[in-house]
Amino acid sequence: MNDGEWADSSTQNESIALKHEQIVSRLLTKVYDYVALIDLHKNSIYVDFDQVSNTWDWTNEEHNYDEARFSLSDHFIIPEDCENFIKNSDRENLMRQLEEQDEYIFTSHFLYGDGTKRVKMFHYYYYDREQGLVVATLEDKTSLLYKDPLTGEFTRRGFIEAAEEILKDPLQTEEFAILYINLKGFKAINDLFGAEGGDRALRWIPRLLRQSNLQPLVIGRLNADHFACLVDQQNIDEEELMDLLHLTYEANNRSLDLYGVCCILKISDEDRNSSVGNMCGAARMALDYIEDEYVKPYVVFDEKMRTQYIERTETAAELGAALENNEFKVYYQPVYDLKTGKIASAEALVRWQRNEGNMVSPGQFIPVLEENGRISQMDLFVERTVKEFLEQRFAEKLPIVPVSMNMSQMDFYDKDMMAAVLLDVSNTTVPMDFTRFEVTETAYSTVAENNRNALLDMKRIGVKFYLDDFGSGYSSFSTIRDFDFDVIKLDMGFVQKIGTSIKADGVVWSIITMAHTIGTKVVAEGAETQEQVDFLKDCGCDYIQGYYYSKPLPEHEFAELLNKTA
Repeated sequence: MNDGEWADSSTQNESIALKHEQIVSRLLTKVYDYVALIDLHKNSIYVDFDQVSNTWDWTNEEHNYDEARFSLSDHFIIPEDCENFIKNSDRENLMRQLEEQDEYIFTSHFLYGDGTKRVKMFHYYYYDREQGLVVATLEDKTSLLYKDPLTGEFTRRGFIEAAEEILKDPLQTEEFAILYINLKGFKAINDLFGAEGGDRALRWIPRLLRQSNLQPLVIGRLNADHFACLVDQQNIDEEELMDLLHLTYEANNRSLDLYGVCCILKISDEDRNSSVGNMCGAARMALDYIEDEYVKPYVVFDEKMRTQYIERTETAAELGAALENNEFKVYYQPVYDLKTGKIASAEALVRWQRNEGNMVSPGQFIPVLEENGRISQMDLFVERTVKEFLEQRFAEKLPIVPVSMNMSQMDFYDKDMMAAVLLDVSNTTVPMDFTRFEVTETAYSTVAENNRNALLDMKRIGVKFYLDDFGSGYSSFSTIRDFDFDVIKLDMGFVQKIGTSIKADGVVWSIITMAHTIGTKVVAEGAETQEQVDFLKDCGCDYIQGYYYSKPLPEHEFAELLNKTA
């Protein structure tokens, strides 16, 4: 190789090296706002490049670490996050966190001069533990909070902010509405087409909405298979909406009918400055008013629904204090043996009695507990109250009967709760036969997928399980086929139709006969009349629970009843 060839090769290598440096630099600056090296021993920070702000550049500069983080807090961190940022970025806290784990991560909200808010992630890890050198990066994670990575549409937070920006714009003079859409039976798509097929279906929904005459301005995937869109009211055609809510999903030479339900919440001029998050919550609640999703799969939000939503919101605000103030009480509704006429067991039910004496309907606070994720806390409270009641009477040699307690669908997602219940039932002084749990068909489907082992563990040590509200769902027969329930509770909807038709009576008789054939006892819920009781007795029903015999009783009244009937 001559000198000229060497020079060309050297120049080429320098060009490749320069390009590589540029690529690396672009990748780093694209991902990170800054990459810094912190010397925890010297309390210093060196920033090799800084993209936090055009007016704020620490590139190739060394600063006092504490001064730097306080300055960052003063200029960029939103006031609500300042205290946590200072606490999280403290040197002693960093050292403590990095000793316990290999990395330390937290997020803070930045506010820029133009009013833009961004979510930033601080990430720390040791470069040299002995010398106290820590690498720190700052990464913008706003898109993760505002954009759904699966569909590319807005997340709940992104939808709320984008919709509010449009509604508050005085130049936007249209009359708007929010459509809140919930896909029913979406699990069937995952079962038939697999998880990837389910993901494709979720991506398909926003495309259908955009292609429709709704012409949505904003679309959000708020949660799982729940979508919302902001539309011009004049684009809503109820007939077209009905067609849109009945979908046929096709893939791999297979097809599946998919149904959706929708709430149309029309936004008045007075509501344009209201919280879109609250509007979505109200619209979701209004879906309960849809009586038949196949005949009319949508509902228009009205004042009656608004009143109920306000009541639920107020209830949610009061729940925390009510739990702390022990305003919730356990009531017991006796279950009677049809052959002997004596109390055979009882169901534990929770009631909310405010300190001023007013009672709050379970229909008002139970859905709120389920929505805000506190239903498991309530179920555990009931379980431990019943445990204490039974153990005290058993120790005093007073008469007791088995008491069943409800387990909600959410309980089986909460492994700590399930572990606590299993520990309680394993360590009670009361014979195991007196501890029973009621599980609905919907909850059992969750058990089968998430925590069936916990249920089986309790069954093995003698805990009995009831299938609650039998006949009110769509999977009754597969449910009793797949799990050995000790008792089936016939839904009160069947009981209350006794005597109305030959068909209604025949269904009740058939269910009781079938249950006995597979070795299961039957409790009929909601019996209120002599006619209903007589018919159930003729059918061979085992037990009855209902106002015909007794309403739910507070603990002291139930205890007195047990004492009298002993």
